[in-house]
Amino acid sequence: DQSSNAGITMEQVVDHIDHICQLAGNSRHAAIGTDLDGGYGREQSPEDLDTIADLQKLQGMLTKRGYNADDIAAILHGNWLRLLRQAWSA
Repeated sequence: DQSSNAGITMEQVVDHIDHICQLAGNSRHAAIGTDLDGGYGREQSPEDLDTIADLQKLQGMLTKRGYNADDIAAILHGNWLRLLRQAWSA
């Protein structure tokens, strides 16, 4: 069962996250959203993302790129929470 994203790695995903952060000037406009809990499966994921537990690797990858703990927390969950709170309070 070959992934439709063969050749796409988590490191490349981090390349894209970093690109968005550089364009925006900060980490407030990038976020991780997956449908690994039922929407999509491995065929829509980077080839080196075997289980949802592998998402934990993103923290170390972002750290190696120079992102601090606050930036990483924002990218991994904080930006979504901020957006949802803003939307639901309107």
